[in-house]
Amino acid sequence: MPQADVRFIPEFEKYDRRSTQDPRFWYRPTMGLQRLERLRFPWFERRLPSLEGLLVLDIGCGGGILAEDLARAGAIVTGIDPSAATLRLARAHARQLGLSIDYRHAFAEDLRERRRYDVVFAVDVLEHVEDLEATLRAAMRALKPRGYFGFLTHNSTLEAFTEIIWKWEYVRRDSSRGGHDFHRFIAPRDLAQMLRRHRARITHMSGIRWSPRLALTRSTRVSYLGLARLAR
Repeated sequence: MPQADVRFIPEFEKYDRRSTQDPRFWYRPTMGLQRLERLRFPWFERRLPSLEGLLVLDIGCGGGILAEDLARAGAIVTGIDPSAATLRLARAHARQLGLSIDYRHAFAEDLRERRRYDVVFAVDVLEHVEDLEATLRAAMRALKPRGYFGFLTHNSTLEAFTEIIWKWEYVRRDSSRGGHDFHRFIAPRDLAQMLRRHRARITHMSGIRWSPRLALTRSTRVSYLGLARLAR
């Protein structure tokens, strides 16, 4: 398929377009997020309490890659996403797999639930939201006291620009041009500071290395994932 150019259009419309043009995009084993899921889900699962019976919110759930693994682990999962076309695929795929997931069409910033969820995830989404502060505020408001917040995003470094944008979009051309906006990348210290303002502290964090192969690393210079916990 020719490289898509999604520059200068709203973030959610990028995924509406991708999901409409290529409905199998989310579910190919070689797709980047599918490969990443095989690394990130075990990382979170090892550091969280048993997911069995927990109320979990997946912000920016996309095609349901994380939501499906959470449901398989016994969590009661709600997934929200602003891309209606992608949610149609996610609902159909969950039905095909026999998984019960409550998918809702919504922007993270508009979430109004309070003290409902044991765990809230925002993986591969914080660098796409229109209002990061409002998204984090809504996520923390939705958490129960002492609840967990799982995240994965990209650092605001030259190394991250080179890997995520230059290599993927302009050299290998296997990612949509305009799929990421470097100005939305987030330094770990800035994310930690924003979370502290909402009474949450990061308890675990690891880096992600994309080249020469996808793996966890101590360095957070490119991408990183982590867990924070809300205060009482």
